[in-house]
Amino acid sequence: MSWNFRQLREKEKECSRNRLYVLILLVLVSAFLLMGGCTLAERFGSKENRTPTIEDELNFQEEEVAVPEEQEMAKVTFYLKDQEKNCLVPVTREIPKVTGIARATLEAMFESKEEGNLRSPFPAGAEVKDLNIKPDGTCVVDLNLDATKLPEGDPKEEALAVYAIVNTLTEFSTVQKVQIMVEGQVNKTFAGHIPVDLPLMRNLSYVAS
Repeated sequence: MSWNFRQLREKEKECSRNRLYVLILLVLVSAFLLMGGCTLAERFGSKENRTPTIEDELNFQEEEVAVPEEQEMAKVTFYLKDQEKNCLVPVTREIPKVTGIARATLEAMFESKEEGNLRSPFPAGAEVKDLNIKPDGTCVVDLNLDATKLPEGDPKEEALAVYAIVNTLTEFSTVQKVQIMVEGQVNKTFAGHIPVDLPLMRNLSYVAS
């Protein structure tokens, strides 16, 4: 078997070049790691396996979902109708504390669900359209027309509705008297019997003793 010395020499040169390339590559990688001050795992490892940085902590805090603050509540008193005794009864409830708490209290009275003999003295659909308290202590409350749709010919039902509003609003120290309006108008009566053309004062004669 004859040897081709020329081919053998070429292979030796190629092996030498390959070893040189590997050596250069190792030197470059070592220099890169030394200059970067970290390990290969830290450079190329997954995000989950690396040590968290301050920037990571800040980003995590920004991504946290804000927990809503608990709604502050306020105790208020409004008047419901006792169907058995046919009179008003004061009840105290907690409602969300909001700007315009007097209006929110009336709305709570309108929307109050029937509890035993107690129910709202107003029909379904009754709404507060506007409410303002003047510096002299007069509270002007504007109701929608549905609020006046009470049983016809029953002055007592009408009186209970009117004074449920007046007594509820005068529970607030800033209110001394109440002017009731309907659809932006001052009417002679609320629903045909009880006069509401002038501001009304607190009246507990319809309240259960």
